[in-house]
Amino acid sequence: MSKNNKSSNIQRRNKIPKINLNKIITLILVVSTMGAIITIASVVFFPGQQNGFSELSLLMYDNAEGTYVANNFPEDISQDDNVTVFFMVKNFENKVTYYQIQIKVTEISQNISLVEPLSLSNSRTLYINETFEKILSPATDNEKEESGVLAGQYIWGPVNVTLFMNNTLEYILGGADSLKFVFELWKYDPLGDNFQYSGIFTFLELSYN
Repeated sequence: MSKNNKSSNIQRRNKIPKINLNKIITLILVVSTMGAIITIASVVFFPGQQNGFSELSLLMYDNAEGTYVANNFPEDISQDDNVTVFFMVKNFENKVTYYQIQIKVTEISQNISLVEPLSLSNSRTLYINETFEKILSPATDNEKEESGVLAGQYIWGPVNVTLFMNNTLEYILGGADSLKFVFELWKYDPLGDNFQYSGIFTFLELSYN
């Protein structure tokens, strides 16, 4: 090979840029650090709200103890002897929530769904001309740890309700001798501007005579 060719090859090699490993390592560290900072910032400054829940319960008043209990419920009902129970709602939703209670009566064999409320085809609503509605503040962290408390801005109730039967209900239900009185919890949806079934319910089974 001639000297000229050797000289040309050397010049071409010199024109190839040298890779600076120190700069690359530094760049990788900077990018990694920035990624870590962004991740931490998203946790510290933009925390996601924990999912909350609502609580619905049925109670009876114990005259002897002077308190409310979740037992000693009545077992039967008649037109001559109506039944009084109490419901209570607690707001653990971590936000202000507008609640509604719908009370329905249906045959005891009727299934109750977590997805769909009882329809008018298989139940009848009590207190159609009255509303059970309440706006509740969310429970504080301290209130969430309390138990057996029946007072607070996050609590609705205990509210007394008189369950009844009449000739109209008896006719509609086909003379059933066992009934379910179902309490459904509904929550207001600002987007739809209406109340939506929450999937939360409780019920009382009573013999009808």
